[in-house]
Amino acid sequence: MSKQFYLPFSFTPTTMRNTILLLTLVALIGLIPWMVSRNNHTATVHGSFPEELTGVDYNWVYLTSEDGVLDSCIVSKNRFELQTEVNQRQLAATIEIPCCSLSQALTLRPDHEIEVRVSLDEYYRRKVEYALHEATARLDEHGLSIPDSLWMQMRDSVLKVFIEMQKE
Repeated sequence: MSKQFYLPFSFTPTTMRNTILLLTLVALIGLIPWMVSRNNHTATVHGSFPEELTGVDYNWVYLTSEDGVLDSCIVSKNRFELQTEVNQRQLAATIEIPCCSLSQALTLRPDHEIEVRVSLDEYYRRKVEYALHEATARLDEHGLSIPDSLWMQMRDSVLKVFIEMQKE
């Protein structure tokens, strides 16, 4: 006596085609997380200040564009990191560092990292310019005015002395 096995379904060409389509669809759905992880639209900006520079920790740094603030963070151990999504080919942005009146224009691209290092000379130059600008404003408030050429000479000489003092 021979035994016969009955399958609950039969493999007809239509059933085979549907099974292959189903397996292909399941495989494609399984690949979605991998494809999404490979399509990274995040741009990262790593920034640092010189180690000799003190007083920048716990200050805010902003990444802005024409649409507003994209990201912000607090400086810690003279370093900062900003990230934003770039859903286009490139994005014009600016790093704003209010504590030292610095700003830097950047072009962000998806899945790119940018390193920004603030130089000691530029930091001190901005500090001196800001202090002299405030001094000029105070003098102007009281009706005193000094020619711009004299201010520029004074700025340059104060900056030179200030930088030399900081390097010692």
